[in-house]
Amino acid sequence: MHVRGVLCAVVVTFASGSAAAVAQAPERPTGNFGGGALVAPPKDLFGPGNAVIALRALPERRLEIEATVRGRCAGGDIQVATKTAADGSFSAEGSKSHTPSRGEKVKTTYTLSGAFTSERAVEGTMSATLVKSSDRAETKTCKTGKIAFSARRPNGTLGDRDVRPRARYFGVTAQRGTGPRRPIVLRLSGDRRRISRALFGEQVKCSDGKRSIGIEAPRTNIVIDSKGRVSDREKDKIDNGATFTYLDDRFTATLGRRGAKGTFSLSDRTVDKLSGNVIQSCSSGTIKWTAAP
Repeated sequence: MHVRGVLCAVVVTFASGSAAAVAQAPERPTGNFGGGALVAPPKDLFGPGNAVIALRALPERRLEIEATVRGRCAGGDIQVATKTAADGSFSAEGSKSHTPSRGEKVKTTYTLSGAFTSERAVEGTMSATLVKSSDRAETKTCKTGKIAFSARRPNGTLGDRDVRPRARYFGVTAQRGTGPRRPIVLRLSGDRRRISRALFGEQVKCSDGKRSIGIEAPRTNIVIDSKGRVSDREKDKIDNGATFTYLDDRFTATLGRRGAKGTFSLSDRTVDKLSGNVIQSCSSGTIKWTAAP
């Protein structure tokens, strides 16, 4: 599944606040946290309720956040530079307009709050109302709904692979956004025999020197073998009229009781139908990821 380079962007800076009272401030967090939220099938993977979020905790309680939220009519990227409160909490609300393409504008009105519940875990909520206007179509309004998200700073430990894996895993990839490493979130089926769906932030570099940024997903309901491993390859051919685009995406995972790790690679080639010449090619290379429950 592909949502590359089609998201609107929201860039905001806000002052820290209290998201929720905690009994005791956790040890001061540092490093990269990633995760998000996924609704259960058969709901739309790129519809409301799904999100990815990345955070980087820096010295002096500085915090960088990058998140992608989805509604039925549009998507929004949030980039935040802020500070956490003494109890590890943070919050924000506001609105921002963005022009993702000529003749099109998206206004995102959002709220976001959360707290570090330990030196390796974040819990929070976010929501947004998206208004998409265009010179060529009627204005559309959609909501993300209230999204409860989780994020983790994984340590790379898998744990026992012969027992029942966890229901969800949250983590980061080796790719970096503006600040934090890009996020990944996985949701397993009720019987823990399949990865029902996964979502991750990604970036590909193209032959024209440009970079395309978006969110990506492997196929749904990928079977987990007896050793906790997953391997998936998705190939597709898209007819663009005068050109064909050939997609070749791969995703691997190894799941344990205490964590998960794997790789992904994304590539595509756009070929002229008449001449057969390659007009453009894009690739992520092979990217490693790690996650924790």
